[in-house]
Amino acid sequence: MQYLGRASSVPLRWQFARSLLIAAITSRLAVATATSSCQPSSSTTAAAAAASCSNSSSKMADETYTAGSSSVAFVTTPDKESAKKLAHGIIERKLAACVNIIPQIESIYMWEGKVNEDNEYLMMIKTRTTRIDELSKFVRENHPYSVAEVISLPIQAGNLPYLNWISQTVPEKAESKD
Repeated sequence: MQYLGRASSVPLRWQFARSLLIAAITSRLAVATATSSCQPSSSTTAAAAAASCSNSSSKMADETYTAGSSSVAFVTTPDKESAKKLAHGIIERKLAACVNIIPQIESIYMWEGKVNEDNEYLMMIKTRTTRIDELSKFVRENHPYSVAEVISLPIQAGNLPYLNWISQTVPEKAESKD
């Protein structure tokens, strides 16, 4: 079935957005706590506290993340086979670091003037924000629907090693084909 949008899947997507927001707030609280732990206690010398803070500050500088530099893209497919085929193509082309396939979501949507209801598969795709246009183009060219859903949300914060892994796995620009 071909469609433009899905009314029932919007709440699910908002739940994902809410989870990302909670992760961002939690991450900022953790950074604030780590920064405040650099205050010398009465039992530590100022020099020892400064050395400890200097070490944690340089470590934190190495583990920074620019909010929004990675994104989560959502794509729905009519079946598991098309989701897996798209996922393999996306990963092989280094358009994303990871694709999760969530089975059996229900979508209710308006298409060509009538309400439709279908079971679909939801793909959660983690990538660099700068690669969303290429990802969308690949999905459009390889998706069974004439109007494929590709929507993305920026990742504001999260587990730094995971976010760094996305950046290391997905090149900034598409590699030239010489």
